Amino acid sequence: MDRTLSEDEYEQHLYAARELLYDYLPLTDEQWEVFKQGFKIRKYSKGDYIINEGETERYLSIVIQGLTRHFILVKGEEKSFDFSFQHEFNCSYSSFIQQSPSMFFIEALEDCILASLPYTFLQHLYEQFPESNKFGRTAVEQYYIWREQREISLLTDSASERYLKLMQKYPVYLEQVPLKYLASYLNIKPESLSRIRKKLMAQKKKRS
Repeated sequence: MDRTLSEDEYEQHLYAARELLYDYLPLTDEQWEVFKQGFKIRKYSKGDYIINEGETERYLSIVIQGLTRHFILVKGEEKSFDFSFQHEFNCSYSSFIQQSPSMFFIEALEDCILASLPYTFLQHLYEQFPESNKFGRTAVEQYYIWREQREISLLTDSASERYLKLMQKYPVYLEQVPLKYLASYLNIKPESLSRIRKKLMAQKKKRS
């Protein structure tokens, strides 16, 4: 248990994790008692690194509270390529699956609480409860669907279209992302994103 959490807080976060998982992992109470033994509730402060490039990803996590940014370094410049918002999975997937060094960093963009399952525990769980394989499979499937959609969007959509799609999917959470990171994710300069925002705001005012 994270000693900075009270027992009630710890149980509350475990309950939140179970609720989020229920749609694709509807465990019985007996199964959950086994499953929850593996969970670690991890707290990070804004600016902390959850994983560094070169480290091996040991956990498959769910963001209970907060927001994380995934980025790589290209010639010393940070390139953001993903965010994990509240109630989404957070992981360096290739590193986790292969138990090899991560090729990128994951940073807490604000104070975060993650419900995390260790790799070794998950492997044991898959053997004990074959139905739990759906948990890991769903996380990976979601990631690869997102990756395919993003790659196609970068090839076919304009910067404005990419921004609008992101706004439609995360209308509230995007307000938490600094402009420079959002621009990097969209593969445009911060000043270009500022112009897009101003243009869209003017169009909205005109319609109203």
